[in-house]
Amino acid sequence: MNTLVSALLPVCAAAQSAWLKEPAVQTRLTAGETVVRIDPDGKHVTAAVSIHATPEMVWTVITDCEGASRYMPGLKSCRRLETAPDGSWENIGREFKYSWVMPTVHDVVRTEYHKPERINFAQLSGDFKDQKGAWVLSGGRDGAATILEYQYYVDLGFWLPRSLIQQSLRSELPAAMDAVRTRAEAAPAMPGAR
Repeated sequence: MNTLVSALLPVCAAAQSAWLKEPAVQTRLTAGETVVRIDPDGKHVTAAVSIHATPEMVWTVITDCEGASRYMPGLKSCRRLETAPDGSWENIGREFKYSWVMPTVHDVVRTEYHKPERINFAQLSGDFKDQKGAWVLSGGRDGAATILEYQYYVDLGFWLPRSLIQQSLRSELPAAMDAVRTRAEAAPAMPGAR
């Protein structure tokens, strides 16, 4: 399954990343906004933010499993369970509390590292039916910033009102992206990153 996900995500990313080139999106990113798009099905979401830090610094932040719960909304714990000898992948156990209406959820995801441009992840086990996605890093239009794009697909496996899901994504995702930006722009180095 992981090989299939790895093969398909770059194809999906090429199609989804085209939205970042839209003039209105570029204007919003340049103005410092976190841009979020949620498909009508409520299962596919993409977000992007411009970060005034090197791709390496952004990479350090988004791979800091042990420290992520201190600044990422909803994440209660993150543990490395298994790591490839060459560091190319890890299995990570996570615990989230998204909102008061949802119970705490647990999952184990396989992360595949393609430094410094991309991290793919796919659920191995957990409370949701399925989830997968990627973090994609690229140079900003002005060359002075890193564009961080988050691509996410989730099938909860149970019914929740679509409006509740979209409301949660529209508030939690920008908060998470902004937290990554704040941390990457402020910190010269972080322990525990891959």
